[in-house]
Parts: sequence; C-alpha cells; structure tokens
Amino acid sequence: MKLSYFIAKRYLFARKSRNAINIISGISVVGVSVGTMALIVVLSVFNGFDKLIKSLYSSFDPEIQITTSLGKTFVPAGEKFDSLRTMPGVLAVSEVLEENALLRYGDRQYIATVMGVDDNFANVTGVDTMIVDGTYDLYG
Repeated sequence: MKLSYFIAKRYLFARKSRNAINIISGISVVGVSVGTMALIVVLSVFNGFDKLIKSLYSSFDPEIQITTSLGKTFVPAGEKFDSLRTMPGVLAVSEVLEENALLRYGDRQYIATVMGVDDNFANVTGVDTMIVDGTYDLYG
C-alpha cells in the first residue's frame, strides 16, 4: 500500500525540474475525474428515467400474476381460484387472455400484444380513467 502512495506522490508532486511530468499527471487526473463525474451523472439520469417509466406503466402491471407453466392457457376454476377471489385484501380479480399478433398495414408490419379482458379489467387497472380521447367500451 505504501508503494502505490509513494509512486503517486512522486509523480503528482514532482520537483520543478520535471515540469512535464507534473503537467501530464495533472491532465490525466482531470481527464479521469471528468470522465468519472460524467459517468455518475449519466447513470443517475438513467436511474431516474427507469423510476419514471416504472411509475407510468405500473398501473398496467398486476401485483400478482398467475400464469401456466405448461402450455398457453388454463381454466381459472376450482377452489383455489375461488378462495383467491374471496380472500380479504383482494379488491378485484381480472382474467386476461394475452397473445402476440402480427399486424400488417400496406408494406409495414408490427408485432403487437392482443389482450382479451373481462369486465373487471377496468377496476383492476384503471384504464378507463387514463383514456384521453374516446371511451372505454368493451362491448361496442
């Protein structure tokens, strides 16, 4: 440990006869410092963006999601699902069938997620209050 401090002290604070070493050492210290500060600022900004995006889309993500481990779909019936619906603290349960689809318009293609939702979906997500233009109508 003393050796590294000795070398750093020798080259950072060299005698006046070695003025070029002082200048080069100073420039490199400033360059590393500016690079480190820029990296910290960029990572802090990205961390803030991550929190912002999560807060915007957290209303669409459920607190608990039950999915199948085998196959694509399952029937949410039985006493376990009934006990889940009547559990204290559970305000609403929504069943959603979700699948990827390929949309084509002219020469353009886009992969989208198509969701089939039940009547409780608006109570669970609050999507009906987030619509800016138009109305939330499941059976329109």
